[in-house]
Amino acid sequence: MPTEKERLDAVEPTVADLVHRTQLLTAELGRVSARLLVLERRLSGAGSGPDEDFDAVAGEVVPVVAALRAAWDAEQDVLADSVRVELRQEVAEYEALKERRDAGRARLAAGRMPRIDRDQLDHEVHQLDWQIGATEAGAQDAEARLEADTAAAEDPRRREAVLAGEKAREEIWEAAARRLERALAEDTRLPLWFRVGLGEIPSPDPNPWVRAATGLIAYRLEYGVTTAVDPLGDPPSAGSGSAAWVRRTEVHTDLLDQLQTLRP
Repeated sequence: MPTEKERLDAVEPTVADLVHRTQLLTAELGRVSARLLVLERRLSGAGSGPDEDFDAVAGEVVPVVAALRAAWDAEQDVLADSVRVELRQEVAEYEALKERRDAGRARLAAGRMPRIDRDQLDHEVHQLDWQIGATEAGAQDAEARLEADTAAAEDPRRREAVLAGEKAREEIWEAAARRLERALAEDTRLPLWFRVGLGEIPSPDPNPWVRAATGLIAYRLEYGVTTAVDPLGDPPSAGSGSAAWVRRTEVHTDLLDQLQTLRP
C-alpha cells in the first residue's frame, strides 16, 4: 500500500500542470478583457485622444478637394458613358424605323405586286409611321443631348478639370486611408456617423471594414457630406445622366452595400 508521500509525489505533476494551465488562462482572460474594453471604448467612440474630425478640409486635402469640386462642376454637362450609349441606341433605333418606312414606301411606289403583299406592306408602313411619331420627340431630345455632350466634352478646360479630378480621386482615397490609420493608432474619439455606419472592426479579417471606412471618409470629403449621424447623407440621383451624378450614385450604392454587409 503506497505511503502518503508516494501518493503526493504521484499527483504533484498533475497539480503543477493544472496550476500552469490556470495561470495561462488567467493571463489570456486578462488580455481578452483588456481587448474588450478597448473595443467597447472604440465602439462608443470614447477614445483616449481628442475628437476625430474626418470631414475637416484642412492641410493636405485642401487642394485635392478643390480639384474634386472643379471636376464635379466640369462633369455636370458631360454625360456618363452608360447614358451616352443608351441615347445613341435610342437615336439609332429611330433612324432604323425611318429607313424601314422609307424602303417600304419605295417598294409601294415601284410598281405592281400581288394585292395581298401590297396590303401587308401598306399596313407595315402605316405601323412604322405610328412608331416613328411615337418615338420622334424622344429621339430628337436624345440627339440634342448627345450634341451638347460632344460640345462639352471638347472644351479643353473642361477636359483638364476632369483629368485633374481623376488624379485627385486617387489622392483623396490615400488621404482618407492615412486619416483612418492615424485615428485608430491614437485611439481618438470617432464621429457618431462613423460608429453608426461601420460599428466595430471585425475579426479575424478586418480588410472589408477598413476598405469601407476608407471609402466612406473619401466619399464625405469629395462630396462635402457633413451630416452628424447619417454616414452617407442624402442619397444622390442619377436622373440627370451627367457623369458627375451617375458616378456619385454608383459610389453611394456601392458604399451602402458594403456598410450593410458589415452589419451583424
